[in-house]
Amino acid sequence: MRRTEQPFRKENRADRKLVGFLLLAWVGLALGQLLAQSTASLGVTVLVARRFRIEVSTSQVSFTRSSSTGVPQTIPANEGRFDLTIKTNNDYSSRTNVWFQVSSDLLDSSTGYTIPIERISWQAQGSGFYSGQLRKASPVLVARFTGPGSFTGYLYFFFAEDPSLAPGAYRTTVTILVEGV
Repeated sequence: MRRTEQPFRKENRADRKLVGFLLLAWVGLALGQLLAQSTASLGVTVLVARRFRIEVSTSQVSFTRSSSTGVPQTIPANEGRFDLTIKTNNDYSSRTNVWFQVSSDLLDSSTGYTIPIERISWQAQGSGFYSGQLRKASPVLVARFTGPGSFTGYLYFFFAEDPSLAPGAYRTTVTILVEGV
């Protein structure tokens, strides 16, 4: 038996075009949805912390009585000038405060004798730096400036000696505090 081929009908061609068009439209729509689902936003946040760096010319300040005159005198530090530099990335409208904090009087650990910390003072040179006197009760403001940068002050320490003070090696620690406000 022989199979007879049916002639190609025009309706078949039109149906095929319609099916092809619908298939192409569906693929395009699916591809569009796929692309729409493949895109996203990414928020990026960078937090740069406020930083301070403290640089000092020496970690020790000392005083030596050369001879007793029998009257109170002011003795300059053996080391001479004390350089204090504060570096900060602070923003332009923020202030930086620098403080000296002392938690105890001067103490001779071998005898237990003390000298009031208030006997130590300093004279300051440099923009934003202040002269002052150490206090045990509260921090003392040493410097204040605004914005970022490198700020250097020159401090000259003095000890208010009194001939009635007992001989000894008296010590304490001064903490330099820096805060941004």
